[in-house]
Amino acid sequence: MQFSDADFALFDRDYFQFRQMKEFQPTLVEGVKAEYKARWDVWKEFAALCQQRTVGFGKPKVESWTNGWQVRSHFWAYYKGVSRQDSASMVAILLNKNNFRIYLEWHAYRSADSVTSYEDHVRWVDYLPEWVRELGIDARQYQVWTSYEDEPDNYVCLQDYVENQEVRERFAELLENSKKWLRIGRIIPRDEAVKCVAMEEIVSDTMRELSYLYSKTESLE
Repeated sequence: MQFSDADFALFDRDYFQFRQMKEFQPTLVEGVKAEYKARWDVWKEFAALCQQRTVGFGKPKVESWTNGWQVRSHFWAYYKGVSRQDSASMVAILLNKNNFRIYLEWHAYRSADSVTSYEDHVRWVDYLPEWVRELGIDARQYQVWTSYEDEPDNYVCLQDYVENQEVRERFAELLENSKKWLRIGRIIPRDEAVKCVAMEEIVSDTMRELSYLYSKTESLE
């Protein structure tokens, strides 16, 4: 599957709440809903296609295009191992107006019911050098960022994170005394993503690479 510029442009809008649309753009509301639903249906098919190309991951859970009172600023789906459906650790994909992401994630919303803990999840950080070395990971293709909602694009290249202690310390300070966490994955800018003719191949390849770190988020007990 190939993303079009229109797939990204869907999220580049002034209003997301239906109340605001009805007030300021009343003639566009139904068209926006229809376009979201149509593109979301394609997104669901894409998420399923990515899963079919992997081994060990269950069917994707796909976030709805609306929560009832607004449309989303992104499309999101996630995958968990077939035997790890009761863990809050997962691999997610996300499409917003700026980029497409495939990344290791902690599902904080489900953490209370998780059989693994936050402390279990963050252990993947300790295995980064081993992961890069043993799997021959191209660290230039991966990014590291935090779960701070107001800093969605505050990421660094994995190569800088691994090789630069100051960068690691800066991220550690951001996460200090907080239940925030690090994310790692590939962030593909909009202008590059629209040139990828088979994005499902990139997703499945990235999921295979991330599965090593994902395996390190299991409980040791």
